[in-house]
Amino acid sequence: MSTSTPESSLQPLVRLLDHARHVFGGLLVVTIVLFCWQHFGMEKVVELTGDHFPVNIEDDRGGGGASVGTLERKGHDLIVHCRIARKSEWPYCKLTFDLTKGGRGIDMSRLDYLTIDGKYAGPGTSRFGLVLADAEDGLTKLDQWQTYKINQIDALDLPPNGRLLVPMKWFGVAQWWKDMVKPTMEHSAVGLDNVARAELMLSGGGKEGEHVFTLHSLRLHGKVISRDALLMGLVAAWVLCVVVWLTILTLSLRTQLKDSKAAIALLSEVNKALELEARDLAGQAHIDPLTGVLNRQGLRAALMSTSNLMSDPMAVIFIDIDHFKCINDTHGHDVGDDVLRKFANVIAAGIRSSDRLVRWGGEEFLIVCPMTNVYQGQILAENLRHALHRQTWPVGLGVTASFGVAQHHERDEVGVVIKHADEELYRAKQGGRDRVCAHTPMGMVVTAEAA
Repeated sequence: MSTSTPESSLQPLVRLLDHARHVFGGLLVVTIVLFCWQHFGMEKVVELTGDHFPVNIEDDRGGGGASVGTLERKGHDLIVHCRIARKSEWPYCKLTFDLTKGGRGIDMSRLDYLTIDGKYAGPGTSRFGLVLADAEDGLTKLDQWQTYKINQIDALDLPPNGRLLVPMKWFGVAQWWKDMVKPTMEHSAVGLDNVARAELMLSGGGKEGEHVFTLHSLRLHGKVISRDALLMGLVAAWVLCVVVWLTILTLSLRTQLKDSKAAIALLSEVNKALELEARDLAGQAHIDPLTGVLNRQGLRAALMSTSNLMSDPMAVIFIDIDHFKCINDTHGHDVGDDVLRKFANVIAAGIRSSDRLVRWGGEEFLIVCPMTNVYQGQILAENLRHALHRQTWPVGLGVTASFGVAQHHERDEVGVVIKHADEELYRAKQGGRDRVCAHTPMGMVVTAEAA
């Protein structure tokens, strides 16, 4: 009867570890190569000018104005002649690109920026605006222009060299479109996944006379694979390798050491490692990586898993940092990120452990307060507003916020109370910002003015 020594029984495990080093070493090399390729290459460029998409010129005569726009092609260039006449309040000419092919527009949600190369001549300024009209399922009717979501940027100026880079995150949903269409929360955020039309609006600063805008090129830029998608794919590959390796390791240990107490203890540790890894990955999907608070997916999970979170009364507080775009534009996005992180910490420190703080998007945050009525929610919002005044912010900034408060009522969907809170937030901003507005159960409106 043959027996095996401990050294011989561990030889398969040693070989397995040796193979694992090669596999993980190779995966590390692939990870580094892909990240370098994504950063320095992997470019995707969509050319709108030239003969790639139909283009036409429009002016304000359809709305009672008297401005006249004409379009001239000279090789690759598009030359817009716009004779501005101040018969209407907002005279303009606009260059329109039809981006629909096969019934679908362009998905710009994964693009990073667009570039404009042009030249202006005339009595006014080179100021112009950009519009990206998005067709959204459940909102857009193809024969009704106003149902296309209007994402726009106003007041762009050509630099002296005529070349302008515009990040896609500068686009925002036009407020006049929101006021006219009154979209649901689902359709209120920027959407660029099905852009059917791009418009370049010229006004020449409102100066009457002949304005000439020569557009050499209008291009969209992005990556074939976005950084987030690449990161998710690599994380999945690493997790798969870890899980497969741990699974093989577990099977090997069970085969080699099935009768050993040491083997049982080691298997238990391996299983714990797998469980912890799965919990960590699940938790990361619910947390906003910048501020460390819940994201929308995290709020959805909390509402589904926590039975008393929806118990009436329940208050919802919508918060928007005042003039945050100015902070980013003036001090840069690194300072903006620092402000967002500190803002989340200040708000988190001022609420109860039973409350849930959510980063709703951009500079907007949401607080869900169980067992809290609208009056208590208003008091909490006021306390948080004053807490912001007491803080020391990056680069000496003075950061304030506007608050909208609403209360959940029996049989109401969560979306209803969030919509009411958003309406109150909008009223707070319209009223001058740095204030709290609340929607009471009886339909009365309570406003807390800025101190």
